[in-house]
Amino acid sequence: MNHLDNAGHIDKSETALIDRFKQREETLLHTDFSKSPQQLDNFLHPELFEISPIGSYTSRSEIVTWLLAKPSTQRWCLSQFKVVALASDAMLVCYQANSINAGTVKKTGSLRSSIWRFDAHQWRLQFHQATKN
Repeated sequence: MNHLDNAGHIDKSETALIDRFKQREETLLHTDFSKSPQQLDNFLHPELFEISPIGSYTSRSEIVTWLLAKPSTQRWCLSQFKVVALASDAMLVCYQANSINAGTVKKTGSLRSSIWRFDAHQWRLQFHQATKN
């Protein structure tokens, strides 16, 4: 199946897809957006919402608030990526996320799923869900 890359070009490589979306997920989690909050518009779709690990809805503005306030030193280990094309402009990304504390990857974490939409000439996060495991 063909997929659009960040520039709108066709990319047929599954590995390239996983790398692209893993990089976007890691950038969201690891970047200190408090230094340049306008960068968030490059990653977050205007209609973004999330279902939290406790089953509540989280709005885009609440997600932005969290991303701006999260500790800049917090890191996560992301693994077990799967990318599924839902449409030519929509990708489902699933993965395991475990926090890293004092250099040690925590054994429990969360299974996560995201829907990325190709919008405004870039891939932007439109939906996210985290389920603790």
